[in-house]
Amino acid sequence: MSVPTNLLSANVESVETDVSGWTAGANTTLFKSTRFYAGAASLGLQASAAGTVTATTASRVAVTAGSVYQAYAYFVNLVAIAGRTSTIRISWYSAPTGGSAISTSTSTATTLTTTTEWNTPPPQVTAAAPAGATHAAITVTVTGLGSGAQVAVDRITFGLPNNNQTYNVMPYTASSVEGDASEWTVLENTTLTRTTALAFEGWYSLVLTSTAAGQMRAMGPAVSVTPGTTYMAQMVARNASPPMRVDIYWYDSVGTQILTTTGNPWTLSSSAWTPCNTVAVAPLDAATARLVIAPTATAGGQAWTCDIMRFLNLTPALVPGNLIPYAQSDVEGGITGWTVTGATATLSTAYAYNGDYSAAIVAAGGDLTIALDVTPVTPIIPGQSYQLKVPTRSPSGALPFTTRFEWLDATGAVLRDRWQSWVVTDSSGWYLGPSGDIAPEGAVSVRVSVGLVDVPGGHTFYVDRVQIVPGGLTVAATPAAGGGAALVVSGLSSGGPDWTWTLVRLDGDGGTAPVRGWTGDLTDQPVTGDIAAITDYEAPLGVPVTWRVTITSPSGASWRNYTCDPVTLLADDTDVWLKDPGLPQRSVQLTVGTPMPTWRTTARQGVSQVRGRRLPVVISDVRGGKTGDLTVVTETTAERQALEWVLSAGSILLLQWPPGWGEEDMYVSVGDVSAAPVADHAAFHDRTWVLPLTEVDRPIGGVTGSATRTWQLVKDAGPTWADVLSGKTSWLDIYTGA
Repeated sequence: MSVPTNLLSANVESVETDVSGWTAGANTTLFKSTRFYAGAASLGLQASAAGTVTATTASRVAVTAGSVYQAYAYFVNLVAIAGRTSTIRISWYSAPTGGSAISTSTSTATTLTTTTEWNTPPPQVTAAAPAGATHAAITVTVTGLGSGAQVAVDRITFGLPNNNQTYNVMPYTASSVEGDASEWTVLENTTLTRTTALAFEGWYSLVLTSTAAGQMRAMGPAVSVTPGTTYMAQMVARNASPPMRVDIYWYDSVGTQILTTTGNPWTLSSSAWTPCNTVAVAPLDAATARLVIAPTATAGGQAWTCDIMRFLNLTPALVPGNLIPYAQSDVEGGITGWTVTGATATLSTAYAYNGDYSAAIVAAGGDLTIALDVTPVTPIIPGQSYQLKVPTRSPSGALPFTTRFEWLDATGAVLRDRWQSWVVTDSSGWYLGPSGDIAPEGAVSVRVSVGLVDVPGGHTFYVDRVQIVPGGLTVAATPAAGGGAALVVSGLSSGGPDWTWTLVRLDGDGGTAPVRGWTGDLTDQPVTGDIAAITDYEAPLGVPVTWRVTITSPSGASWRNYTCDPVTLLADDTDVWLKDPGLPQRSVQLTVGTPMPTWRTTARQGVSQVRGRRLPVVISDVRGGKTGDLTVVTETTAERQALEWVLSAGSILLLQWPPGWGEEDMYVSVGDVSAAPVADHAAFHDRTWVLPLTEVDRPIGGVTGSATRTWQLVKDAGPTWADVLSGKTSWLDIYTGA
């Protein structure tokens, strides 16, 4: 059917209930006929006298001026008589009722066969609603009836033709050739006709017949294009053997041809339709373009049958933000820019993640790699998180594979690569294998690849619609004031709204430690947004540190993670940090004095002297944590006040040492403190502090604020409270600066 959605009601279309949806014309009586093309009834028309019968829809339907509509209906003689013709007409109106038609569009008259069989193809008319048209009515007409003679009409249809109108910029009349082939022009060695013997859609298709051996060419109407926009010339075709191409001719504003895009040679079948596509970006200065059908004949009289010729603006079909050009990503016009080793790659219609084709990869046996060098559609943004998706399908069974990013500079050198392992476990569907990475400084292009190891020879899997888009699961770390690392986690929602996420810090030995968040450790957190930001003030100083974010499905069966590049936080050679883990503004950097702590670890044991035994019986437990005195020096009143403020809360503190001192960071409770003047002189503010320390466990709870957030910063955020509160949802946002 050429119209997928009929604007006429079901009873008007097929008269299954009654004829109330129709108004009889002159010389006509309407009745419900028991003959039918489909269903169980049809619209019957009986002539009162010899001549013509007509019927018009009782109600008009709404239309949009400028849109293309199609109307058709199936007619049948109730008695086999020759000499009758049928038409269908669209009358365009500017109102739902009353008034005269603005204009009419009528089909070519079709002679009814001298049988009682339904006539196919039916008469049909395709036309654009004229300016000012808001409604339309449909009229069916049959001529040549005798007095009392009857005919029937069924499946009366009116609506937008099946033209993929969102994308197609070629007129439907040219795409479908349902009315005629007048919009197609022979360029060389070709005769153009139409046929009803084969049709992919509707009732007619276009036939190109060679007049001799050699190149053939026929072109469609000129369509407007926009430079830089991606288009696809598309059609389906059938032929026994010689190949054909679909080319695109590009023209400037004065009609001069400026470029030819030569399509892929398509090998056709005589028993099935083959999609034939050519993808290209409109060149600079292009104003119009034409689809050119270009078979290569080996002899005269060879015929190619073509249908649904379209020129598609692919903008609505592009993956938003995809760095990979559509021609490489979706392989609709051929496998372009791919390098395959250890296998062969061909186009296949067996499976397609999008469009008509996917790339079928057939392993030669052993290791194989598919690589795609990408010249990005838009510039790569350094620091932006990107997500690689390689939709993969393996009908033959489980398939482990690895996806890889390689970021390249202007010379083609690899700045950084990132890989992720996957296993296709479901052979009945597509597996996306999404992985994320952050574009490094200097990246101007990217190479993506899929690698497999020890693949059996002949194993076939499919790849389609490869994407590199903004987003993806990543975590970025940068040094922050106050001895912390500012962490930005992106792509938390890439798994699903009911997944959870965890952020941990990694040490050099493979161990992990949780990162403290606003309400507690960031472990198994619900996903409430795509991005989260936190500063980790407990990361060790002066050594490379990495962080890993993991998202996990509710069942725990699926998960993904990302580990950031190492970051080294600044450490002073002579200073330690004392930090309140829950309130990082209570933090101070201090110069270590002498003597260094003499650490003591208390033995938990009882010694019993037993009568009659030479040696005692000792009952012991685990040894206690460290205790000792830390000596620090303050030189100014500001330093003294900062230390006093940190100590005044009595909270558990984190003691962090410079690297290379042989000391481990630890959480401590500070006992009674002494602060002695370095010199007995009132104007000399230096103090030597002795801090009795007891090692304790890491405290629980979340972090509040930051090391540098103050009320002065809040005040500076705007001249009024309205400015300060703008975009904030709670006082916690004000307090933390979130």
